[in-house]
Amino acid sequence: MDRDTDVATTDAPDDVVRRSHTPMWSPAQIIGLIVGIGFIVLGVAALAKTGFDTSHVDRPHDVVWHFAHTPLLGAIEVGYGALLVIASVVPGAARWLMGLLGAIGVAFGLVVLIETVPNKLNDWLAVTHRNGWLFLIAGGVVLLASIFSPVFGGGYRREHARREVVVG
Repeated sequence: MDRDTDVATTDAPDDVVRRSHTPMWSPAQIIGLIVGIGFIVLGVAALAKTGFDTSHVDRPHDVVWHFAHTPLLGAIEVGYGALLVIASVVPGAARWLMGLLGAIGVAFGLVVLIETVPNKLNDWLAVTHRNGWLFLIAGGVVLLASIFSPVFGGGYRREHARREVVVG
């Protein structure tokens, strides 16, 4: 035998183990992203139409895409949407935050729907029943998705490779 072609394989010290982690994801992330981006776009459109003056955040009242708004409501919608997007981009989703935001949306929607117009919320935020239904439905969808949506991935994959040592 030629000494340059003798190959020995060893088991323990020269084994190379590669680990890769498959990221966790959930359909709730997609729902949260869609709802979050929708609220950001609606809030930015409201702020663009109403303007934002820090001394008068409750004026003017204006209608944006069939929803009544004030600058304060537009800013709240941008913040709500941004928190939903942040909760949605976390691998596996920050489901507790998505659930909390969904519950807040449901609660706010119910308060708007239960209150009779005129009220303080109508003065400050210009909310109507249409806004109440928007928050109730969007919050309910996010809440249900955060509770019932399955999580996929999150496992490890191991690959073993053996080094071949040339004896010679």
